[in-house]
Amino acid sequence: MPATRYLGPVLGDLHLFFHRLGPVLAKDLLLTGRIATAGDLAERGVFTRCVPAAEVDAVAEQLAAQVARMPADGIVIAKEAYRLVEQSMGMALSEVCSYLLHAYGTNLQLEKDEFNFVRDRSQGGLAETFDKAGQFYLDGPDAR
Repeated sequence: MPATRYLGPVLGDLHLFFHRLGPVLAKDLLLTGRIATAGDLAERGVFTRCVPAAEVDAVAEQLAAQVARMPADGIVIAKEAYRLVEQSMGMALSEVCSYLLHAYGTNLQLEKDEFNFVRDRSQGGLAETFDKAGQFYLDGPDAR
């Protein structure tokens, strides 16, 4: 969850992170800002399929053709049925939590030696701030 590296571990739909990644990996990623590798996620059922880079276009075309043969209403019904089942598994408050956590995250009062995406973006612009964020989390606070 890259946003955690900019505003802290408070943004997004945390329920889905816990549900899909498990509580241990979700907490690790949220508290460290670390980027999960495909190896971290492969055995967790996060990906529908993994294919070599050379086969991506062919597999994407095959899947698109397969989906295109499905009735549009059926796809909409299936997506909503999945969403409803997922929400009924204790995630009904996820939208409300996202709003509250976003409010908390955008009102952070970070110390001078902590990275503050909102403050730094207002002072140096978006591109410079993304560069600074990458260096801060790769090299540590002394890289600033």
